[in-house]
Amino acid sequence: MFTKLNLKNFWYTNLISIITLAVGALLTAKPDIITTVCKFVGRLGILAGIILLILYAIPKTCTPEKRSYGILFLVAGLLLCLIPALLKFLIPVLFGGWILTSSISGMYRNFSFRHHVSNWQIGFILCTLSAILSIYIITRPITAMNETVKIIGIGCMIHAVLRIVSSVLGRNGYKAAEEEYIDTTLEE
Repeated sequence: MFTKLNLKNFWYTNLISIITLAVGALLTAKPDIITTVCKFVGRLGILAGIILLILYAIPKTCTPEKRSYGILFLVAGLLLCLIPALLKFLIPVLFGGWILTSSISGMYRNFSFRHHVSNWQIGFILCTLSAILSIYIITRPITAMNETVKIIGIGCMIHAVLRIVSSVLGRNGYKAAEEEYIDTTLEE
């Protein structure tokens, strides 16, 4: 069970990295797409909020917690439609946080493979550089919104390439994990 999970993590990491690379390229090429995304996600949030409020209006399924989900989606959707610049501020923080978490996970994974991969330090250093880049993204969200989105796009692309290189270098570690159990399942 654990050996297949480790090999799945290898392919999962690469798939997520490729998607991150594509999102990064899109954000770098068209930073104004964020406003369109905000309005689209806002409309989805409004729709989801209305549906949840209708579903939870049924007396048997209605609890205050469930009703609050509908209200939360509705308010978030309205905010995104009315103030799309809000998401332009939050995206650097959210993407930077995600890249930081993912980079720390990659650092942990590379460190876990240190006894099975001779060049584990390269992957570790690449993930460390990605973590430093994410801290830069998180600490600079207000300076220039469109520039920050471009930086996020470039950061996503760099992060994706570094993670792909790191996972390919660590592939021997995944193969070694098939032979013996190595806990590399730090959640991303």
